[in-house]
Amino acid sequence: MKSDPSPQAYRELCRTTLAKIILFNRRRGGEVSKMQLSAFLERDTTPLHKDVAVGLTEFERQLCAHFSRVEIKGKRGRKVAVLLSPDMVEAITQLISKRRECGVPDKNTFLFAIPNCLTPYRGQDCLRVYANDSGAQSPELLRSTQLRKHVATLSQVLNLRNHELDQVANFLGHDIRVHREYYRLPEATTQLAKISKLLLAMERGTLANLQGKTLEEIEIEVDELELSDTESGQSEVDCD
Repeated sequence: MKSDPSPQAYRELCRTTLAKIILFNRRRGGEVSKMQLSAFLERDTTPLHKDVAVGLTEFERQLCAHFSRVEIKGKRGRKVAVLLSPDMVEAITQLISKRRECGVPDKNTFLFAIPNCLTPYRGQDCLRVYANDSGAQSPELLRSTQLRKHVATLSQVLNLRNHELDQVANFLGHDIRVHREYYRLPEATTQLAKISKLLLAMERGTLANLQGKTLEEIEIEVDELELSDTESGQSEVDCD
């Protein structure tokens, strides 16, 4: 995309990025695929407030600097969050910068827009293509619904407190019988600092090693260089 932008390169990067975001966030495919361009451009990029940072561990403060958070429209019109790693942000930035060159109409308001159309790519289709290219068994069976059940089920492995279970349910956009607000931290910070640890553990397949721990107790080894690069606004992603 950087050296030779084309509709073909745009399509591959767009579909792969969409699939990675759905997989990492365990988000409904339709929700992510219909993300608006304006939602990404207007995401909150302000640094973590020092008064809020007091309630976080050093590792959690690094996660807040590492991930970006975008609010999108979820089921029944409620707002839900999507967390983006630096490589996802870099890929999306490339897609946005090459939209016009690759034939995306200005009237197409979707972030994952199809060239020469006014519609976005379908998340479910992108998931299957990504799974097939990755050599997964039975990629046709991969559905975002199953991913959401996966994170909900594996969350039971951890010794989560009531408010932590509510945080996970709220992030997934699930309805909970009794809603308990967690007042110690703003919702955006909670999702960046707490939920991202759970998603990272699931992505790395290390959740079983954290059995019996709460979200407060989870610590995951993250490449210090990667985090420091993020804080300085750099990214190692290659979108060629």
